[in-house]
Amino acid sequence: MSIFKDTMHVWWSKPSIRTDENEEIERKATWLELFYDLSFVAILAQLSHMLVKVPTWELIGQFVFLFIASWWIWNSATFYNERYERNDVRHRVLTLISMFPLAGIAYSIRSGLDQSSGIFAVSYIASRVLLIYMWLSAAHSKIEKQLSRQFAVGFLISVALWSISLFFTGSPRFILWGTGLLIDMITPMFTLKTQTRLPKISSHHIPERFGLFIILTIGETVIGAINGFASNKVINFWISLTCALGLLVSFLIWWLYVDQVLYRVFKKKMWSILAWAYLHLPLAIGIVAVGAAIFALVTTPGNLPVADPIRWLLCGSLGFTLIVVSLITLASENEGHQEKVIEFHQKHLNSLLFSKFTSAGLCLLLGFLGSSLQAVSLLGLLIVILFIPIINSVSIWVKSHLKKQIITT
Repeated sequence: MSIFKDTMHVWWSKPSIRTDENEEIERKATWLELFYDLSFVAILAQLSHMLVKVPTWELIGQFVFLFIASWWIWNSATFYNERYERNDVRHRVLTLISMFPLAGIAYSIRSGLDQSSGIFAVSYIASRVLLIYMWLSAAHSKIEKQLSRQFAVGFLISVALWSISLFFTGSPRFILWGTGLLIDMITPMFTLKTQTRLPKISSHHIPERFGLFIILTIGETVIGAINGFASNKVINFWISLTCALGLLVSFLIWWLYVDQVLYRVFKKKMWSILAWAYLHLPLAIGIVAVGAAIFALVTTPGNLPVADPIRWLLCGSLGFTLIVVSLITLASENEGHQEKVIEFHQKHLNSLLFSKFTSAGLCLLLGFLGSSLQAVSLLGLLIVILFIPIINSVSIWVKSHLKKQIITT
């Protein structure tokens, strides 16, 4: 019996809170977290597929809501792992269990909410209940228990509303969903004072986790270009060029995000960390929408103008993405990242912000004026626009390195 107890203590004990940042330990994402993310690859694929059809405002609204709900599950799991992840059987089993509701979410998105809204609701409820259990069962100290109770109160109210929605159909169900999701998302705002009394949030692990998720969304733009290319029965020069330009758009989005977001450190105040994390939600939405638009462009005959809904989806999503990247930089420190390639100080920051907002405005202007453009022309002009902030950042990068060389010599 003692052997059994000893074994349970090692492999199924309550996790202790992590203190990596306080101990100046550079923490990396784990293989289990990467495996967990595979479920969201499937969800992102289904969400992107929604917009491949002719995007209407109703369809875009459904896409945004489903994206928010799915991302919130990922975000919640990420911050739980930030506090309590351990490489033991308990955590591995709970992670596996948490992936089953994600399969239900992916299925319900693919089938459409008209047919599978009940499955979506049950899957969301299951994900939230499991997370509540994980928070409550992990807490050790008085302050940890206070934090877990604060989370549990808000999350349980949300679960109650989602559960009640199962007895309704149509608009009442979606109103209950929206209210519950809103409560879920504002709950962490009421825990910030408590969280300041806990170990610091890792400035290595969290940016890496969010960066990996954004890479998954950029992957949807790559998949959009390649799947669009493969969907054509007859391949010609213009289809090939459209695919190549779509891949270049993906690369430029990656470039901007890595240099101007990942190579910076979020500000240490809890409100700044929360804002930094939450701003990644609209960024992910914008990038996945770009991927759907690229798929539609690659499957558009090269001799026809791009349909208005597709043109607006692409131009609007790219402009929106640039704006959100700019906002994320405002929640970031100018110094502190050992791998930064750009010297961030106020003069450079103002220049970088101006170039991104200018490009965002030009993307939107092209949405208004580009009604006669074909796919290649539209993508070509958008690439020129995306190069504006990239050339600006490269210029700052080169000047910074030249200045360092002069000083050292």
